[in-house]
Amino acid sequence: MLDADFFRRWMTATAASVEREAERLTALDSPIGDADHGSNLQRGFTAVVATLDKDAPDTPGAVLTLAGRQLISTVGGASGPLYGTLLRRTGKALGDAAEVTEEQLAEALRAGVDAVMALGGAAPGDKTMIDALVPAVDALGESFAAA
Repeated sequence: MLDADFFRRWMTATAASVEREAERLTALDSPIGDADHGSNLQRGFTAVVATLDKDAPDTPGAVLTLAGRQLISTVGGASGPLYGTLLRRTGKALGDAAEVTEEQLAEALRAGVDAVMALGGAAPGDKTMIDALVPAVDALGESFAAA
């Protein structure tokens, strides 16, 4: 079973990864974007960790909903609404349960990815974040350990 602490650790680990890779993300964004993707995500996930440290929600759904709301309010461009929607919709799908199963997380993430596709109008094969999210959620549904 996965509890709120698991999801707070997940967001903290994500923030650390973004911190570590911020320059690389910005470099990847430079040729076709405005060269701020890494710094925007870094600012957003730093804010997520600070908010979770301060508020410490007690359910998995609340952790993800709060993290998503924070990303929407602090990450510029399209990334904030897209990543924020993914987390908020996933959190909403998890509901108010104190613990969730791996299967419930996979189902909730599917709802989150569907919400991102609806928001951005993207589908697999469009060369967007959907091309990474859909296979990841598919793998998670098949084998949590493998994903």
